[in-house]
Amino acid sequence: MRLLFFIVATLFFVACEKDDFKDGVPINESKNLGINGTVQFVMIRGANDKNPVLLHLHGGPGVSEIGGMSKYNRDLEKNFTVVYWDQRNAGKSYDTSFPATEIKVSKYVEDVNALAKYLKTRLKVSKILLTGHSWGSRLGMLTIQKHPEHFSAFVGTGQEVAAADGELQSYRYTLTKAKELKQDSFVQILQYIGEPKGGDFRNMYSSPEGFSTQKYVLLELNKLIYKGITIEDLYANFQESPEYTPQEKENYLKAAEFSNAHIVNDPDFNHFDLRKQVREVKIPVFFIAGKYDYINPTPLAKEYFDLLKAPKKEYISFEQSGHDPAWEEPQRYAATLLSVYKKVK
Repeated sequence: MRLLFFIVATLFFVACEKDDFKDGVPINESKNLGINGTVQFVMIRGANDKNPVLLHLHGGPGVSEIGGMSKYNRDLEKNFTVVYWDQRNAGKSYDTSFPATEIKVSKYVEDVNALAKYLKTRLKVSKILLTGHSWGSRLGMLTIQKHPEHFSAFVGTGQEVAAADGELQSYRYTLTKAKELKQDSFVQILQYIGEPKGGDFRNMYSSPEGFSTQKYVLLELNKLIYKGITIEDLYANFQESPEYTPQEKENYLKAAEFSNAHIVNDPDFNHFDLRKQVREVKIPVFFIAGKYDYINPTPLAKEYFDLLKAPKKEYISFEQSGHDPAWEEPQRYAATLLSVYKKVK
């Protein structure tokens, strides 16, 4: 009798699982949403709208990642309902009349809050898995500190930690590698711009071009250090993406330049240090760290991870990646996010 009950119960639960799956349908919708007085582009895609919801925060500020994610990370849509979002005045959200005064850290945080509320209602879920890359990783940590109620967990990649220490470590690593690899022209360039001083992005280098110059040299050296995403790949991600119209492709870099040019005038953007600002959060946190990432130095991310207090946390090293683990090891990235979801659902 017990065996019969077990068989019947098992068949019942299997049938329920199948019915639940059948209830779901593919979802593919794109729209401009009104978010905190601005118009921002959101695309929602997935194989089954009953799958868990994943919201991705792109880098920059102003650097839309729809092109890169659709190229490398479409497998995520098999297990998640993926929300691709172009933040205020980035990518497909670009508006030539957008006010420069609206590019502020606090505005971005409240945008995430407003979008999360919308998604919970639209997709009928109580929690969202939040991911953030580069600038998006800082935005993610600030958001879960202030609005943890929306999210089951946060996954940061290319994790930003601190303005002054991050840039100093990045510069010193780049100069060391240039010398090791006998790239004399790059050594001369780096010595010319000099070490960064302080955490104000407007004047940490002696020349306004110092920050972008250092990052350019680092990305060029990375071609000699490991096989990963190049500057050319990053450019191709949006130029080849079917999600952008020809006009949007023309505006892409304008949007990124606009956001970067004006965010540095926000005091909250400069001198940041998450080791002091966000020492404890109320939801699980996972860091996916590329071994070769010195855009935002991986050793600093590990230091921050070690001191961060969270109900659950995990540091995951991607040995073949630099600043872009989601694109450099996409299959492992997809598997890792699925594993994270199973741990926190």
